[in-house]
Amino acid sequence: MSCDEIERELVGYHFGTLDEETRARVEEHMVGCAACVRAFVEIKRAVETSEDAPAPSPAARAKLRRAVAREIAPRAWWERPLAVALAASVVMLAGATMHALTSTDGSPPYELRADVHR
Repeated sequence: MSCDEIERELVGYHFGTLDEETRARVEEHMVGCAACVRAFVEIKRAVETSEDAPAPSPAARAKLRRAVAREIAPRAWWERPLAVALAASVVMLAGATMHALTSTDGSPPYELRADVHR
């Protein structure tokens, strides 16, 4: 495909509306053509940052917010307390291990004994 043909397909490529064969040809061409990659980036930037584009309706915004809230909310009521309990158990186990390792003779911190001469 020529650069002119590719540039006509870049908007469809950006939105993922091209058929598999056309998408593959566009990608294959852009691998070796910096000019078409720059054209794609310019189109992408214009689409994503345009202030002239119509804003989503309040209903669409509300639907998107609900979808995002479902994705970031805990999957079940028990997941958050379980994570806290697991973290607390790890901290307690680390503390007990540290105490066991440092409370025996010869363990750090080393004792200064009176019978040791310099």
